[in-house]
Amino acid sequence: MTISLAFSQVRQSAMLRGVDANLIHDLFERKQAESPLLLLSRSEIRRNYRTLSQALPRATIHYAVKANNHPTFLDELHSEGCRFEVCSAQEIDATVRAGADINSTIHSHPIKSEREFDQAVAAGIRVFVVDNIDEINKLARYQDISLKIMIRYRINTNTKAVVDLQYKFGCTTDQVSVLAEAIKQTGHEVYGLCFHIGSQCIFSENYVRAIKTASKLITKLEGSGFNIRLLDIGGGFPVEYIDPIMPIDKFCEPIAKALDNHIRPEIEIICEPGRFIAASPVTLVCSVIGKAVRDGKVWYYLDDGLYSTFSGIVYDQCQYPVITDRTGQGKLSVLAGPTCDSFDVMYDGLMIPEHSIGDKVVFPLTGAYCTVSGSEFNSLKRPDYMIID
Repeated sequence: MTISLAFSQVRQSAMLRGVDANLIHDLFERKQAESPLLLLSRSEIRRNYRTLSQALPRATIHYAVKANNHPTFLDELHSEGCRFEVCSAQEIDATVRAGADINSTIHSHPIKSEREFDQAVAAGIRVFVVDNIDEINKLARYQDISLKIMIRYRINTNTKAVVDLQYKFGCTTDQVSVLAEAIKQTGHEVYGLCFHIGSQCIFSENYVRAIKTASKLITKLEGSGFNIRLLDIGGGFPVEYIDPIMPIDKFCEPIAKALDNHIRPEIEIICEPGRFIAASPVTLVCSVIGKAVRDGKVWYYLDDGLYSTFSGIVYDQCQYPVITDRTGQGKLSVLAGPTCDSFDVMYDGLMIPEHSIGDKVVFPLTGAYCTVSGSEFNSLKRPDYMIID
């Protein structure tokens, strides 16, 4: 069972750090204010980037554009000196529009169509990722260009991230040398290694284990004549939604220590955060557009749902905090989206004070993997962004 949070209790908390509390108060008071609305904080984007940079001082940050590709994110991060990680031609174009240096951008999707591969190479991308022989065979297309190839591997862990990205990608460790030799035969460079533990990973020991594995693989590859120059430790750094988690500086301490202890200084370290940078700068404001009592529960129908911003509930298994300015005893309730599909239910079993049609409900931390994974189902209005600072 989820319990809503009173705005009066959380307005000064870190949960609303990415938004002006006075603006939220005004929106609660204005029943006719247009919604759904996404409030976006430039200063929070910068704060998150700087915080992670300090927590992992050895790692160069390449923001994962897939997390949120709104131009404000890319512009602010570029102004901070951040680099980018892309997975498609459209993401490449977006970073170029933000002024990014294409020579510092990496393409980390292990599986690329030949068309996507060609577009990325034509745009100037030179660092790519592979995890299988069939992907390596595509390298033969580029005889007059020298590409830098990272091999993505996976490891066994006792615990998993909320979204386990090792399920779909990554070769086994005993395949790394075989793939390196195959890359060598294409004439391209075996540039480095990479791993991605998964998204919303709360177990720093998984990174540590992967780094120790990287050290062994690097030693083996260099013993075979390869010059390993880069280690990409992926992303997945966690965000505190509802359940408390370790502060990011404490979370990264063992990761930073493992890098210093096991990876020699000459090897460049990069990481690919998306969620950690993108989640907290965005706050969703919804309105109650309908209300009914069904099977002993109060149903509230909002003007945004699973097919739009709340898609993160489906794809990322997230539960976003629910903030209201209404007081009184909580009633067993359901929050549903505006579409005609019964699947479109975000919270079932929520304890929340009674609301009326027109009331506002606020959902912080909705910046990562929400807008980008939503759809146009029912042709309903997607939320507009409001830049608040």
